[in-house]
Amino acid sequence: MKTFLNDKDGVSEKDYLLLASTTVFFLFVAIGLVLVLMGRTIDAMYVTLLDMVAPVLMTITGGVFGVRAVQEFRKVPETNEKEAEDYDARV
Repeated sequence: MKTFLNDKDGVSEKDYLLLASTTVFFLFVAIGLVLVLMGRTIDAMYVTLLDMVAPVLMTITGGVFGVRAVQEFRKVPETNEKEAEDYDARV
């Protein structure tokens, strides 16, 4: 299975940025959930902070996956000439 850990460039800047930002965001969310489970109320400033971080996370995630998606669509499919000739003969 190909992941960012075993691809050609290893852990690139985009991968590191994506991992760091999502980890920080989900830590904020987990802290909020733990506070609610303990019966404490969440401050409005905490929710505002999450509201400010969410668009940044979406931008980073969308940018990384958007660039990778475009790269995959731009790849030219490799077909050998023998396979193409056989297809032309069948059609």
